[in-house]
Amino acid sequence: MNAFQSCQKDLGNYTYTNFDSLKISGIDTAYLAYNQKTFQIRPNLALISGEKVDPSNYTYEWYTINPSSAILNAEKKKVLGNNLVLDTVISLSPAQYLLHLRVTSKSDKTITEFVTKLSVTSELGNGWLVLNDIDGKSRLDMLNYNLTTLKYDPYQDILKNFARIDISGSPKFVIFFNDRDAVTSKYANRVYVGTDKTTLSFNNQENTWTDFRNLKKEIFRTTPTDYYAEVIQPMGRGGGSAYILDSEGVLMHQNVTQNMVYGATINRLNGGVRLNISKFIAVNFGANTAYAVVFDQKNQRFLVHNSTNYTLLIPGSSDPEIFRPDDMKMELVYMERVLTATNQFYALLKSPANNRLRLFRFTHQGAIFNPLAADDIDNPYGMESAEHIAADPTFGYIYYTIGSKVYQYDPFNKKHSLAIDLGARRISKVKFQKLVYNTGNSRYNEFAKKLIVCTYDPAAPNTSGKMDFYDISLSGAPKLSESYSGFGKIVDVSYRE
Repeated sequence: MNAFQSCQKDLGNYTYTNFDSLKISGIDTAYLAYNQKTFQIRPNLALISGEKVDPSNYTYEWYTINPSSAILNAEKKKVLGNNLVLDTVISLSPAQYLLHLRVTSKSDKTITEFVTKLSVTSELGNGWLVLNDIDGKSRLDMLNYNLTTLKYDPYQDILKNFARIDISGSPKFVIFFNDRDAVTSKYANRVYVGTDKTTLSFNNQENTWTDFRNLKKEIFRTTPTDYYAEVIQPMGRGGGSAYILDSEGVLMHQNVTQNMVYGATINRLNGGVRLNISKFIAVNFGANTAYAVVFDQKNQRFLVHNSTNYTLLIPGSSDPEIFRPDDMKMELVYMERVLTATNQFYALLKSPANNRLRLFRFTHQGAIFNPLAADDIDNPYGMESAEHIAADPTFGYIYYTIGSKVYQYDPFNKKHSLAIDLGARRISKVKFQKLVYNTGNSRYNEFAKKLIVCTYDPAAPNTSGKMDFYDISLSGAPKLSESYSGFGKIVDVSYRE
């Protein structure tokens, strides 16, 4: 048995001398435990000579040490039990620990200690969160990444089975990001599940689903009964900086570190009334300072939120001859921050007079937009009627769907092409997953490059849902690399990192 065992005498001041007399056996060299699940170890005690001992003559302490914690406090050492047999429910964060069993003789205070390895994970750890529409109701499924098999295990209806709740309303979105609680100031991995009746906020730090609350409790103003978020757009970094556009048309920003919380209306100019902004909120994803571009639908202009301002700014242009962001005279169809080598904003607008499309690409310096292009789009496939749009972070292509077909638009060569034909199946979602903070993980980086296409059979929408992943190349059609089935009509997906 390759583990660490020593026998020592407790002298009160914790200066120990070796005294090998007690032998602990029946403990493996390593264990895998699941957070919030029962965990047991049944060791045996005997003297080295083989003589049996009376367990009641000893006291016991099972405890874990987190070697990655630099602080000697309760988070570094945690006691799991005080009996010879360890029988407990694990409530440790997923990580690698050293598990100690300390046995102390009641008669002479001799200490014998056994150390083994404990890897804590969760039955639902990291993986794909899949929000389904089942006859107009919401169901959250999960493809949980199995650390042993290196494959995804499917779990259905995790809110009902793990949180013991039924969420009301038709599904709108699911999103995971690193949050900072405005009440406790603690950082936590949080999952938001939104419907047209409510939005639930889950503290998923321990990979569990039992710590949740209504979004209303995070909003520092009075809200109606059926209050929910229309859009949640995180900044994509640790610290909880995010934007919410809610069911009352209020745009809010939270950055607890800078004492800014959800509640106050920021979609207004200084001293002005609340503005009707589009649901497309493009943030400077991954930046340390909050920055968002929004679109004023009535006045057909771009507006900017920067840092901790409580109002929006009217942006200028470094080249007004290419475009004037304060006076577009067009309707916004789609907008996103695209994480290509040159991080830039894409904004697709439509002329109300003739449905002609124009794609604006730009970077920014504060409230000044630097135009990269303002191109009219020849439109052979009816792009103005696109049901879903997503921008590729690697090559900068735009993918859009009409019916059962996925089209690709290359904005640099101004070319459309049919990318994927799914026959009789309907498309319910396309996206590229943005990584929240785990950008150093090679597996995560690989799937962040893939085009996600979710489809269903209209004849059996509740059981025919699929989530397919496509590899994108600089030339040629996307290639199917992975496919997962067993869902309903998929409305949204997000990765719990």
